[in-house]
Formats: sequence, structure tokens, C-alpha cells
Amino acid sequence: MKKILMTGGTGLVGTELVEHYLNNDSEIYILTRSDRSSDEPLIHYINWSEDNWEQDLPQIDIVINLAGASLNERWTEEHKAAIMNSRIESTNRLYHYFEKQNYAPKVLFNASAVGYYPPSKVVSYDEDDQFLSHDFLSTVVERWEQTALLFDKLGTRVLLGRFGVILSDKGGALPTMVKPYQFFIGGPLGSGKQWMSWIHMEDLIKSITTLIDYEAFKGVYNLCSPHPVQQNDLGRSIGKAIHRPHLIPAPKFALRLILGEQSTIILDVQKVFPKKLLEQGFEFEFPNIDDAINNLLK
Repeated sequence: MKKILMTGGTGLVGTELVEHYLNNDSEIYILTRSDRSSDEPLIHYINWSEDNWEQDLPQIDIVINLAGASLNERWTEEHKAAIMNSRIESTNRLYHYFEKQNYAPKVLFNASAVGYYPPSKVVSYDEDDQFLSHDFLSTVVERWEQTALLFDKLGTRVLLGRFGVILSDKGGALPTMVKPYQFFIGGPLGSGKQWMSWIHMEDLIKSITTLIDYEAFKGVYNLCSPHPVQQNDLGRSIGKAIHRPHLIPAPKFALRLILGEQSTIILDVQKVFPKKLLEQGFEFEFPNIDDAINNLLK
């Protein structure tokens, strides 16, 4: 039975991964910042804000690191510090824990984001493209990935999964996107021509678990659909699925005014392809936006 250590296990992606691994002969240890319990005998919550939290851990096979303060709150200076520090500190703590052990986990899957790539309406990116950080979000990604790569020193296979916009009917971005359409006020955000690199939750879980399972896979992977879309096309797909118009624009200046720097995750985005996944024969269940939206909003 595989022993899995997970941070962020109570979040949107973590919850889905826990469910997957419970059905696949695994025992899961979830690090949290508060006391929790579970009736499921194969799930163990460990409050790692307490002293001696390490004493409850067995020898771990797989580490899945998803921890980090949400990007969906207003980016005050205080919250920006939380976005950065929560990711770096949790990853450092994991590394220093295993550095002291007489073994290393076989694999680390570390979450990341396509915000690594510079925003562009005309340039396409894949994993071969490398850049220096250019804004706050790319700096977070760069530092988080560098910290995760410390596990290389331990002999652990490191996977860095750069997430696109995750589409799920259980939370995240999609319910927020859908709400204006429900009130007949949905439409283009900014120009509507900015690219959205996205992924259906089912494909995200499938890609993460596939990467973890096969020893030949390591390094950076873009976890997004092979068919990115412009925001206008995403909006039209939502409107079509719930029988609402895609008409009323939200001007760029208004989004900047309302959201501040956080508006960058809507307006300053990228066209990103999962080149390495495709080269390794990964098959998406929902590669096209209409099929994904219909599945989630049916």
C-alpha cells in the first residue's frame, strides 16, 4: 500500500486527489494547520503547526504539495506576502523534514502555474520556453519551483505541474465565471481576446496521477488542455450551455479598478500548450471547451 503525504489536501484539487487515491490502494497523510479527524481509516490528518508533528508519519512514498494561500482574494500587500510565503515555507519545511530522514520519497509532485510565462495575445508557449520572472505571479512560480527542486538533492523524482485555469463544478473559477450569465449580464472581460489556458478537473487529476505513476516522467509539465481558447469563446460556451447571452462587456479599466493587481490573472494571460504530456501519449477526456463546459454545467 502506497503512503502519500499531502499538503493542500482539503482544497479543491486536493480533495479530488484524496478520493482518487482512496480508491487505489493508498494511505494518505494530510498536513493541515488545524486539528481535524476522519472516519475513513486510510486518511490521517496531521496538524503540522504543533510540535512533534513528525512523529505520526510513516515512511512516505509520494509527496503531493498543493499548499498555498488563495489567489482569489484581493491582492493587498499582506495577502501577496501570504501567497508567496505560504508556498515557499511549506515546501521548505517538507524538504528539511526529509533531509533529516534516512530515506527519500520516491516522487514529489509540486503544484505550479502557467503564470510562469509572460502574457501575450500572439505568442504560444510550451515547456521548452524559459524566462526570468516578470511580475508578482511569475516570481511566486519561479521561487516555488526552485524550492521544490531542492528535492533533487535527496534523489527524489521531482514533477512541477503548471496548472492552467481549473474548471470544476465544485468550486474554483468556473462558478464565479458563470454567475454573471445567470443574471443575463455575462460578456467579454476586457477585450475578450486574451487567451485562457484551461483544464477540466477530471483531466487535471488524471494527468497528475499519470505523472506520479510513471518513473520516466520528471521535470516541468504544463497541465492544460491542448486547445486554449480566447476569453470570448469561453464566455460564449458558458452562455450556450446555460442558455444565456454573451453580450455585456466588463471594460479593462473597470476590472483594473475593481480588482487591482489581482486583475492580472484575468487580463494578463497566456496561450500555453501541454507539449510534454502530448509527446508522452496522454489522452485528454475533455480537450475541447464546449465538451468540458457542457459536462460541468449539464
